[in-house]
Amino acid sequence: MDTIIQTYQLAKTFKEDEVIKPLDFSLRKGEICAIIGKNGAGKSTFFKMIAGQLMPTTGDIHLFGKSGKEIAQAKKRMGFMIETPEFFPDFTAIQNLEYFRMQRGVVEKKRIYKVLQIVGLANQKKKRFRDYSMGMKQRLGIALCLLSSPDCLVLDEPINGLDAQGIMEIRTLLLKLNQENQITILVSSHILTELQLLAKRFVFIKNGVIVDDLSKEDLDEKSKKQIKLKVDHPAKVAQLLEQAYVDIDYKILPNQIVTIQNHVEKGSEINRLLIENGVVVMEFRIEALNLEEYFLGLVEGNNQ
Repeated sequence: MDTIIQTYQLAKTFKEDEVIKPLDFSLRKGEICAIIGKNGAGKSTFFKMIAGQLMPTTGDIHLFGKSGKEIAQAKKRMGFMIETPEFFPDFTAIQNLEYFRMQRGVVEKKRIYKVLQIVGLANQKKKRFRDYSMGMKQRLGIALCLLSSPDCLVLDEPINGLDAQGIMEIRTLLLKLNQENQITILVSSHILTELQLLAKRFVFIKNGVIVDDLSKEDLDEKSKKQIKLKVDHPAKVAQLLEQAYVDIDYKILPNQIVTIQNHVEKGSEINRLLIENGVVVMEFRIEALNLEEYFLGLVEGNNQ
């Protein structure tokens, strides 16, 4: 499978602060890959280095197998939306894109109408940018990314600030671009449940380090079901679980909560084990995890 983005030991330090620690990452052709992390995890810094807006402190980036002086040519096959693009408020979508078309040397003028059609703004010919909804502004930002017919889009928080309707429109658009136009997409967002409907791969980043890299199938498996307990003595529960099940996978969370990720089918057996050993079980339930809970467990929970 063709590799679109490849980083080798990519790192970025600001003064004494190592925001991205040496990081190896690859994005393959056709993927929709989600980069997930809290504010300050290093997502935007990572995206800006790929876009060439920030120079890495150390390490190397390859785009479409090209690096060094050849990377500028390869970058023409990429579309970036790292921060909300600055459009002219008094211009229409066509006027704004015409300005950028000339600035970027895109020869085909018809391309403007084509990208507005793709993002669903073709009917907004007279509306000025300042009168756009947040969702329309984001769609125009994606239209700008598509102007040079890229093979890959890198989008930092494209659904930030959108309402439910706007989020659904962007999701539908990105899926269409991926499936119908074969555009590879690297995307970040804080709205994790939304990414679960969009991405096929999930890369979790914490303090500038990739802490997990899962396919959708792996994530579905991990986030399938868990046992959630509220108990009077979490440390004792941990001890009992470890004695009874060698491969037990559990987390101790705040407020006397214990979650168990495997042996879910043995729920009644686990419950009996705890009660027989004098543990007060205030709450016992089996629940489905979602991406949000998995992520929070990964970056905040205390794996024992």
